[in-house]
Amino acid sequence: MANLTQTFAKRVKPLKAGYKIHYDDGLSGFGLRVTSNGAKSFVLNYRVHGRERRYTIGQMGAWTAETARQEAQRLRALVDRGEDPFVLEEARSQQAIEEEARQRTMKDLSNYYLSNHAEIHKRPRSIAEDKAMLESIILPRLGRMRASSITHRDVSELHVSLKATPYRANRVLALLHKMFSFAAADTTNEWCVAQNPAAGIPRFHEEKRERWLSEDELQRLAVALQKYPDRCAAKAGVSDKQRKFLRNEAQGAMNAIRLSIVTGCRKSEALTSKWTDFDLVRHVWTKPSHHTKQKRREYVPISEQALTLLERLPREGEYVFPGRTGERLTDLKGPWAKVCEIAGLTGVRIHDLRHSFASHLVSSGVSLPIVGKLLGHTQPQTTARYAHLADNPLREAANRFPVVL
Repeated sequence: MANLTQTFAKRVKPLKAGYKIHYDDGLSGFGLRVTSNGAKSFVLNYRVHGRERRYTIGQMGAWTAETARQEAQRLRALVDRGEDPFVLEEARSQQAIEEEARQRTMKDLSNYYLSNHAEIHKRPRSIAEDKAMLESIILPRLGRMRASSITHRDVSELHVSLKATPYRANRVLALLHKMFSFAAADTTNEWCVAQNPAAGIPRFHEEKRERWLSEDELQRLAVALQKYPDRCAAKAGVSDKQRKFLRNEAQGAMNAIRLSIVTGCRKSEALTSKWTDFDLVRHVWTKPSHHTKQKRREYVPISEQALTLLERLPREGEYVFPGRTGERLTDLKGPWAKVCEIAGLTGVRIHDLRHSFASHLVSSGVSLPIVGKLLGHTQPQTTARYAHLADNPLREAANRFPVVL
């Protein structure tokens, strides 16, 4: 054909199948590709460094035959100088991506992290904790800064500013480390983060909180658990129906606490437990993987005390401890505070019931591996925090030696 014109480009018909390129006689390699579905685009065929290339200039409509010819002439000039338009285009695209990435803020990164990692792989409580740290600490300080510009110093200064609360400071540091690791692992270099600015920052020392209830405190707690439902029902100005409801609701919370006392389970494990999780014949509690901290199914033997508790509980739905809406009971914070007040206990968390369970077992001579199994520990060092309590039965055994001095 002669020179590729706009008129020809408009009139040319597609083939029934495949495609055909109509080349221009005046400019080598310049042509119009027409597919069977009628799509038309301008192309340039060329050879550079011994390699055949076909570069798509653009679709007809966005380009006319004349503007496409001018672009083809520009590209041909590059080829004549030994440059490859494909390579140059890729470099421009990468530069544009990196420039866009450099403009993305920590707010953008936090949204990306939450939606593409946390909300997929983390539990609801962990997601809520991440959001709380982002909204109250990280974003007010770093939110408007570009993610690619955050330095080791920026993270370190934020960490140091929280030294009054070392545990919180370390959790914030861990979250930032995870976010930047997630960004750096993106193979498209979408965030322009080559190194993790949170890496290598030493964490503050955290004093491990050791608190477990003595036998006397456990007895006082047991009495308070009995008194609490009646106190809730004794509110003035409520009907008999409301009193019954308040008493039943309070009794459910007390029973959840009792289960934590006699099994050493986590609060979340008690509140999410279903009747189908318990085999009261074989005396086994099967904890589903999505309810355990280690994300694995656990089979825990039920003690006689726990079995007695479960057998006397009313069955009012699928959950062992139902809430107001027919779903499960969601929290014990309020009832626990009131019960501690009645029992005269200070500085005691619900989680300390777990420590108390383990501590009393170890003190009575139960081995650390068995206690670890009952608590669902996967690492021996987790249970090792109770090792010093194992000295009591050993000391009693040593004292049985005849007096010779």
